[in-house]
Amino acid sequence: MDKKALSQFVIVTLAVISLSLLYFFYPVTTSHIYPRCLFHSVTGLDCPGCGSQRAASALLHGKLLDALDYNVLFVVVLPLILYAAFVFSWNVFSSKKIRQNIFYSTTFVKLILLLVLIFWIVRNIPVSPFNWLKA
Repeated sequence: MDKKALSQFVIVTLAVISLSLLYFFYPVTTSHIYPRCLFHSVTGLDCPGCGSQRAASALLHGKLLDALDYNVLFVVVLPLILYAAFVFSWNVFSSKKIRQNIFYSTTFVKLILLLVLIFWIVRNIPVSPFNWLKA
């Protein structure tokens, strides 16, 4: 077992558990301890991540529709993030490694970047149906 990978796993796991507990017990919609988006504060526009904290908090409380309303991109991409976390965890503890080539494909990275840029632009168009994407 690789000690560096194990220490990374422990650190990330503790961070995720801590943030999950924080978001669960102090929901973003009712607490003022969370940082505001600097981009939104300066421009008045939503960045691709605006609403992600509220979406994560809503998901922890079982409110999927609220989470989609806060940041649909976060909710849609979350399964990919969870899959990557699962593969990393599996590879730390198992002798039979899983190769996740999709995340290292230049095509995949370009598609994700394009998706984020399109989402960033479209969510700031102030007409229906695009204003539904506003955080």
